[in-house]
Amino acid sequence: MLYVMTESDTIVTLIDSFKDELPGYYPEGNTYEKYVEDRKSRILDCVIEPQKIKVTLACFSENYLAKYQSSDVWAVAKWDDNWLLALESENEFALAFGECKDNIIILGFSSSDAPAQWLRS
Repeated sequence: MLYVMTESDTIVTLIDSFKDELPGYYPEGNTYEKYVEDRKSRILDCVIEPQKIKVTLACFSENYLAKYQSSDVWAVAKWDDNWLLALESENEFALAFGECKDNIIILGFSSSDAPAQWLRS
């Protein structure tokens, strides 16, 4: 049976990842809590109808390139040329960039914490 990720699946997966705490790096004048909430909200505002994509390169290829090239990968959020990717088989996210979904470059880091990955954008 062919699995097709939906936008609803994306939102549930993202909200589930919000349970993890973000690192304590945030702009001066913000509280940690306000910054975290802003980042979570920003991800949800950028959710797209999930699209299967092809990862072609990585800035730090020694980390996760092979994993993302050999897995089914979905683009689940987009802002300008930044993409938040999700692995179909795991609760794992990565930041990527590119103009076209057939030529996506991942930064090279991945975790179950979607907001932490999105912070890199």
